[in-house]
Amino acid sequence: MNRRWWAIALLALVWLYPANASAGDVLRVVFDKELPPFSYTDEHGDVSGFNVDLIRAIAEQNGFELEFMPLEWEDAVSYLLHGKADVLLGMKYTSRYDRVVDFSESFFTMSEVLLVPKADSDIYTLNHLKEKVVAVQRGNTGMDLVQDIRRVKLLVSFNQRDALDNLMRGRADAFIGNRWTAAYFLDKAGRRDDFVMRSGLINPTDYAFAVREGNYELLDKLNKGLNQLYRDGTYTRLYSQYFEPYSPHVTDWWRKLVIALVIAMAIVVVTLVTIFTWNKRLQEEVRRQTAALADLLAFQRKVLDNTESAILSLDVSGHVTLINQVARRLLSLSDDVLGRHISSLLPQLPLETPLEQLAPRQYEGEFQWEPGSIRVFHYYMAPFANASHEHVGWIVSLQDRTEQKRLQARLVAQEKMRALGQLVAGIAHELRNPLTAIKTFVELLPKKLDDERFRAELLRYVPEEMERMNRILEDLLDYSRAKPLQMQNVELRELVGSVLGLFARRMEREQVEVVVEVPGELVIRADRARVKQVLINLVMNALEAMAASPRKRLTIRAGGVAGGVELAVGDTGEGMDPEELPRLFQPFYTTKAQGIGLGLYLSDRIMREHGGRIEANSAKGKGTTFTLWFERQEKEESHAQLAHRG
Repeated sequence: MNRRWWAIALLALVWLYPANASAGDVLRVVFDKELPPFSYTDEHGDVSGFNVDLIRAIAEQNGFELEFMPLEWEDAVSYLLHGKADVLLGMKYTSRYDRVVDFSESFFTMSEVLLVPKADSDIYTLNHLKEKVVAVQRGNTGMDLVQDIRRVKLLVSFNQRDALDNLMRGRADAFIGNRWTAAYFLDKAGRRDDFVMRSGLINPTDYAFAVREGNYELLDKLNKGLNQLYRDGTYTRLYSQYFEPYSPHVTDWWRKLVIALVIAMAIVVVTLVTIFTWNKRLQEEVRRQTAALADLLAFQRKVLDNTESAILSLDVSGHVTLINQVARRLLSLSDDVLGRHISSLLPQLPLETPLEQLAPRQYEGEFQWEPGSIRVFHYYMAPFANASHEHVGWIVSLQDRTEQKRLQARLVAQEKMRALGQLVAGIAHELRNPLTAIKTFVELLPKKLDDERFRAELLRYVPEEMERMNRILEDLLDYSRAKPLQMQNVELRELVGSVLGLFARRMEREQVEVVVEVPGELVIRADRARVKQVLINLVMNALEAMAASPRKRLTIRAGGVAGGVELAVGDTGEGMDPEELPRLFQPFYTTKAQGIGLGLYLSDRIMREHGGRIEANSAKGKGTTFTLWFERQEKEESHAQLAHRG
């Protein structure tokens, strides 16, 4: 019985021996061979890195011999889990790995980084990786992060170097992996400036050595070795060597102190010399700037005194602080006006509102120099602020507009006479044609009274010519009548539908295709009857223009624009030449054989009465489009008003 227990104990010791390394034993070490600066093989095949130097220092403390096995990351993990290795140099702590391995004390905080080309403007966080190709290392925790994002495309590599190479070659849109490894390979390739880390410190996690689960003896030696490295400064030296641009352990404390004192004294001396030199230069610069400022003030004064406008500056209470020579001459002011209140110099200015406003703004207008005087002045009053954006006064500009007003009145009178002459000439021309026909019939009446054919033509043409003259006079009366507008809120789509209903049978008979694109929410403020008159005139003109067209299409579109509504009526008719467009809205100008030439003229007047406008765009053989512009009215408001009227 005793021999059986001794045999079992001996077999247990033999089985446990490889997993519990002791002094003088060979410690089998695996690591990711492409993870610089933590662990890697250099160009000579030697193993190196921060993790490697740490385990070497711990092995030296415990008398271990090390057998390094550089592997791909997944192979290194597999070797540890299947007992082919004793320790894995560097593994991020995760709950998944914690169930199958034991971790030493953490000696680093590892995190992932999102790396993209610098020119990329789409990817800033992990949420922007949808529909993107992301290069990752197989088995890396960054791969787990990306898999949670929908519609992401993974380009998986066995190591960080290959994954980063896919990004640099343009095969991937982004890279997720070790930030220090990425910086190492980018620097080595000379492409650090071509890429940017958009989202760093992703999923920061403890980083430690990993041993097989239950190997507590080796785990205890690793932890004690790490603590010793912290105490004797080895860890700090290695950290500075691999992760800092310089080492803080080059000199001892006293040498640093002496150097610091020397540097401080040198800085003081240099500072004193610099201050003295700067003071001399500053004095010279002050003299130069003072002279430049004097020249600038003189130049500004010259400009102010030679401008066409009278300019005054006021403080916040309205007292004069500056005045140019033009203002003195124009307003016949003396030299003692500075400090006086502007109301005593220009009582015509409406100053009460500007001076009392808490939030100053610009004002402008016109006033007469004296009641009944022909002298008219235009004023412009604007607030100005100091460097701290505080309101400190006003700028007042005055211009004598007397001569300009006189010239404007003369031009208006000339334009009225020209328009009147054009109107009279048009009336004479339009009335002469029917009168000539009537005169011809009257002259032939005594000779052909018994001619039945003559009487038939007389009864046919004379009433037509009389009706033509009546239409001319009716249109002239419509133009001359100053009827007030009956303004109301008009739904544009309903108005267009009512107009098209008047021409429904004609359009069906002539096979006209009608396209209407008018949103229901568009409402205008207008005289419904007059705007309907304009639309009727435009639709009638469009149908007549398409009479000989093989394809007849009437298009009415409307839409909102800045501050208003546009309504366009287009046809596929014969169109007009560019030289015809400027004369289109003149009275008695028409391109139709039986037209009078007042329809578009009256339409233009109706639109101007509404504060809108009408414009035409046409090309020969391509049709014509008339565009009406109205002020917009909110539909909700219109419904409320219509309900109130109801």
